[in-house]
Amino acid sequence: MTCVWTRRPWVIHGCLGILLMTGAHGCAQAPPASITTAILVRHAEKAGPTGDVPLNEAGLERARVLSHVLGEVDVAAIYSTPFARTTGTAQPIADVIGLDVTLIDVGDAYARTMAERIRSEHVGEVVVVVSHSNTVPEIIRELGAGPVPTIEDHEYDDLYIVTLTGDGRSKLLALRYGRETG
Repeated sequence: MTCVWTRRPWVIHGCLGILLMTGAHGCAQAPPASITTAILVRHAEKAGPTGDVPLNEAGLERARVLSHVLGEVDVAAIYSTPFARTTGTAQPIADVIGLDVTLIDVGDAYARTMAERIRSEHVGEVVVVVSHSNTVPEIIRELGAGPVPTIEDHEYDDLYIVTLTGDGRSKLLALRYGRETG
């Protein structure tokens, strides 16, 4: 199956399922148990420029689109920082999938700690991480799949899939979802 990316979220939904089933390697077999998949997104559009602000209307819609995109993926865990904008982005996914959102505090070792947790606690699983424009690229680098271009303040439509193999290799797939913001 060939996946063609468009700006329509339902197209990526079908492609994402195939990519996750194949470990982004292009065959329709189930991936080996040692392949771990991390799906990383920045929080959706926020209601204000600073502080612990919630999502605005565009952000609420983007969070709904993301829950649709990931709703049928076999996600084992959802992680978010404890801010209103990140939890507001993660909760619709959790509601659709039926999981709780695990909150992780942001600190100096946040990206390294998140990457280590993915590697040690989620071998062979799919996890979703909702974070921030500065920390999503850091986590991807810590997972060995970077570098990633800077996520600009006005960009909210990036979706990154990092696959980790049992032999230590990592691959990055950069996609976009929902309405274009960049």
